[in-house]
Amino acid sequence: MKQLVLAFAFFCYGNTLGQIVRISGTIHGLNPRYVVLMGYYGVEEFPIDSAYVQMPNGSFQLSTAIPYIGLYKLLIEKGQNRSPDKYIDLILKPSDDIYIETHYPYITDSLSIIKGEEQQYFARFTKQYNQVQYKIFLLEDVFKKYPSNDPFVSEITKNLSRLQSEKKNVFQRYRDARFPIANRYISMLRQWDARGSDFSKGFYQGIDISDTLWVRNLLLHQKIGQYYNYLISENSAQDFKNLNKTFIDQVLDPLKSNELLWKNIFQYLVNAYKTMNYPDALEYLKEKYLTDGVCANPSQSLDIDQILQSINALKEGSNLPDAALKAPDGSDQIFPKDIASSKANLLILWSSGCSHCRESKPFWIDLYNRYKYNGLTITALHLESDVGLWKENIKTLPSGWIHLHDSNGWNGYASVLKIFGTPAYVLYDIDKRLILKTYDFKEVEEKLKRFF
Repeated sequence: MKQLVLAFAFFCYGNTLGQIVRISGTIHGLNPRYVVLMGYYGVEEFPIDSAYVQMPNGSFQLSTAIPYIGLYKLLIEKGQNRSPDKYIDLILKPSDDIYIETHYPYITDSLSIIKGEEQQYFARFTKQYNQVQYKIFLLEDVFKKYPSNDPFVSEITKNLSRLQSEKKNVFQRYRDARFPIANRYISMLRQWDARGSDFSKGFYQGIDISDTLWVRNLLLHQKIGQYYNYLISENSAQDFKNLNKTFIDQVLDPLKSNELLWKNIFQYLVNAYKTMNYPDALEYLKEKYLTDGVCANPSQSLDIDQILQSINALKEGSNLPDAALKAPDGSDQIFPKDIASSKANLLILWSSGCSHCRESKPFWIDLYNRYKYNGLTITALHLESDVGLWKENIKTLPSGWIHLHDSNGWNGYASVLKIFGTPAYVLYDIDKRLILKTYDFKEVEEKLKRFF
C-alpha cells in the first residue's frame, strides 16, 4: 500500500517499534514533579512517556517503548509557572539501560552518565561543543554592538576565529566508529552549524503535558498492528467499524483535559481517516466528539460533512465514472465503457514501484485462476509514469487480463475514485455499477464467494 501507509507516518517511524529502553537517574537540588521523554525534530517532536520523580532524592525511572532509534530529549521541570524547561539530549536504541546524575540549575553542564557508553560519548561531545558555541554566541552579540572602526573589534575577530577553529577540532575528535548513532547526529549538527541553524528548540513551553502518556507508542501503534493483522489474517471476521470506534475513544477520551493536544490529535485523525477512506470513522468522530465541552467546534463539523460528501460521491450501487486510459499498444480505451463486463469484474489499481503490489501478485493470479471460469474479468490499471517499466511488469501477469495505464497517475482516475494507496480494488457488476471499493483483498474474496 504505497501511499496508504504514509497516512500513519506520524505514528509508525522506523523499524524499532515497541522495543524497550530503560532510563533512570537522580536530579540533585531540584524537586520537579515529572520528567518527560520527548522525540526530537519534525514529526518526532512529541511527548512519548513521562515518569513521576520520587522524593526526596529526585530519582526517577522510565521503562518505555521507543518508536525509532536516535535522538531524544528528556525534559525536567516543565515550566508550569515555575522554572523554565531544562532538557538533556539522549541517544537511544533498543535495550539501552541508561543511568544519569545531574545537578540543578546546571542540568546539562553537570550531567554525568553512570551507565550507557554511547550516551557517555555523546554527552562528552555535547558538553565540549556547547562550551565553545556559547562563547561564540556571546562574542557575536558583543560584535554587533561595536562600530566597525572600534579598536576592540579586531580583538573580538581574533577570538571568534580561534573559537571557530576550536569548534572544528571538537567535531574532528568525535568520530569513534563504535558509536554510529551518536556520530550520525554529530554529523547532522555539523551540517546545521555550517548553515547557521539554531540547534536548540522549545517543546510545549509552559504547557502541562503530564497527561501525555496517551502517546506511549502503544495505542497509536496498536492501531497499526490491528490494521495489518486484519489484512493478513486468515479469518477476516473483525468488525472494522467497532475497531475504529474503540481506537478513537482510547486516544481522544484521555486528552479532554488538554485542549491543545486534543485538537491537534482530533485533526490528525480526521485527515488520516479521510486519506484511508473510512467514512464510518469520520461520522463517529463528528457524532461523539463535536457536540459539547472542549470538543465543540461547528467549523470542524462542517469540514467533516464536506469530506463525507466527497467520499460518498462514489458509493455502492453508483455507476462507475468513465476515464480515458491507454492500452499497451498505445490505443485509447474508455474505462469501463469500452471494457466487456460480466457478472463480476475487478479493477486493480497498482504501480511497478509498490512493494505491496509485488507481494500481492501471486494472490491476484490465484484468485483469477479460481474464478475465471465463472466469468470474472480483471482489469489492471497502472498508475506510475514509466510506461516501459509498466510494459515489462505486465509480462508476469496473466494474458487474459485487460491492462491499462493512466498517464495522470494519482491525479487521474485514482483521484476520481478517491483512492490514495496501492494496491486498491474496485469490484463492479455487469451494468458497471460499484459493488465494492477497498484496500483489503480479503474483502474482495468474501464478495466474490457470494457472486459465484
